[in-house]
Amino acid sequence: MMFSLLSVLLLVMQSALYSSQQFSQLTPNVLVVEKELQNSAEVPLLCGEAYEGKDISWRREGTTLPKQGNRITVTVLEMMGGNYTCHDSTGTVLSHQLVLVQMKGGQEQRRILGKMEDTDHIKCLSRNYSGIFRCSWQWSPNRHGSVVHVSAKRSSGTGNITCSVDEDGLGITCIDQFQCTYAEEQNDINLAVHVRHLYRLEEYRIKFSITQIVKPDKVTIVPASNSTFDLQYPKTWSEPDSYFPLTFHFKVMNRKKSKDCDYKSDRVQENFTRNQTITVQNRREFRLCVRARDDLCSSSWSEWSQYEYVGFF
Repeated sequence: MMFSLLSVLLLVMQSALYSSQQFSQLTPNVLVVEKELQNSAEVPLLCGEAYEGKDISWRREGTTLPKQGNRITVTVLEMMGGNYTCHDSTGTVLSHQLVLVQMKGGQEQRRILGKMEDTDHIKCLSRNYSGIFRCSWQWSPNRHGSVVHVSAKRSSGTGNITCSVDEDGLGITCIDQFQCTYAEEQNDINLAVHVRHLYRLEEYRIKFSITQIVKPDKVTIVPASNSTFDLQYPKTWSEPDSYFPLTFHFKVMNRKKSKDCDYKSDRVQENFTRNQTITVQNRREFRLCVRARDDLCSSSWSEWSQYEYVGFF
């Protein structure tokens, strides 16, 4: 009687354990196990349908496993995934499967990417409305990871967005093949980045539109006659200018007292304009700082452009 009760209890505990386990195929050769840290997981592996009934052996990180056959089950403890390879009788590699572990409640337990300034873990920017954008991140101080998979798609499910990972693994460049420069955006972009450290996998998501992340390149400042300056749109900005107008923010400050464009003083001449020609009140020496942003939306300002003047005009 006691044995039966223990068996039933064990069965209930196993059922609860396995029901809490989730498996997903992130890529053809990457299997993700979502589980609690303290629980073990029984993970099924398949060498390939074509190898059914063949003499198949398995290795984990190069070490031979006692289990054989086309289909095996391995036990994953804590975060101990691994790279599993299956071999024929001659030792030739037939297939491989990287098993990674993703913690349940991963949003609260993410450790691989660090925070970027006041933004989330991922920062995205676009230089114009062509459909090309870049996203970047940084590793946490104690973890240097690698990118496993990137997915970007419009919330409507339509579109064709392709991304390539930078060589250093700290960013991606994406292009929306169906983006129309002159059309109003109807749907946001949903970006998912999967990164790993050892066998730990974490997912980071961000949602945005090109309008929200657009940031012009630096403005070119060209001295004109007397105390006037012409402001030229960045060459990378969308054209025509009349359809994609910019607002300019300019400051004029004492050249010697100011080290950069963030200098603050009651004597700083500051203004906003849509005009591409600005006039500076006659000063002996000054620093002119100009930046720009899309006039039709509250997106990011460009980086400051500077022009230092010494002497009279």
